[in-house]
Amino acid sequence: MTWKTENWIVMLTLNCRALTELALAPVWAQDIPVRLIIIDASSDDGTAEWIRAGWQSEGKPYATLITLPRTAGVSKAWNVALNHIFIYCKAEHALVINNDVQLRPDTYRRLLEDGSPFVTAVGSSTAGTQYPGGEPTMARRPHPDFSCFLIRRECWDRTGQFDEHMKIYVSDLDYHIRMHHVFINACCIDLPFLHYASGTLKQSEEPERERILKQAEQDRMTFTNKWGVAPGSPEYYRLFGHGSPEEGR
Repeated sequence: MTWKTENWIVMLTLNCRALTELALAPVWAQDIPVRLIIIDASSDDGTAEWIRAGWQSEGKPYATLITLPRTAGVSKAWNVALNHIFIYCKAEHALVINNDVQLRPDTYRRLLEDGSPFVTAVGSSTAGTQYPGGEPTMARRPHPDFSCFLIRRECWDRTGQFDEHMKIYVSDLDYHIRMHHVFINACCIDLPFLHYASGTLKQSEEPERERILKQAEQDRMTFTNKWGVAPGSPEYYRLFGHGSPEEGR
C-alpha cells in the first residue's frame, strides 16, 4: 500500500498507556487523512511495545514510532519530528499534540482552514459533556496553548527550532516570544478538545514526578535568564503589547 498525505500529526508519549490509547482513537478519526509520528521518551510501562504491536497487527504504514532518551526532553522531541516532516519529507504543516488530549474529528481541518503560520486550539476540562463548550466559536485569543498546535513550515523556517536548553516546561513560551520577534501572529482559537492537563505528571510514579518537577524549575530559571522576565508573569505578557489570556477572551 502506498500512503501519501501531508497532514502530519506528532504526539509525544512517556508511559501513560491508557491516556495514549484514548488520544490515538480520535487521531485516526480525523475527517481528513493523517500520518502520525509518535516520539516516545523511553517509556518503561510497555507503552512503546503496545503501540508497535498494535500498528503491526493493524497494518498502519502511515504511522512511525521513534524512541528518544528520557532526558532528551520535549523540545528535542518536537525538533526531531518537525525536522523529519519539514526537511526530509518537505511537508507544509504539522499538528503537534500531547498524549493527554482527545481531539474533535474536525480539529486538524479547522486549524488548517484558519490559514495562520501558527495556530492552536483551546483545551477544555474533561468534566461534563464530551466536548465542553459545545460548538466552536472560532473566536481568537492572543496567547496560544501548546497542547495542540498547528505549525507551518513558514513558521518553522522563520522562527527556527525549539530551544533544547528548556527541556520540558517553558520552551513553548520561549517559542511564542521568538515568533513575535519575527512578526508571526501566533494565536489560539476556540476549537475545544478534551485535555487531561498535566496527564503525564499526574500519573507518574514519585521518582519520575520529582525528576519532572526539578527539570521544570531549571527550565524556569533558563527562561528567566534568557528573557529577563519570569514565565507567565505580567512582565512576560507585556512583551506582546497586550494583556494576559484572560484579558484577551
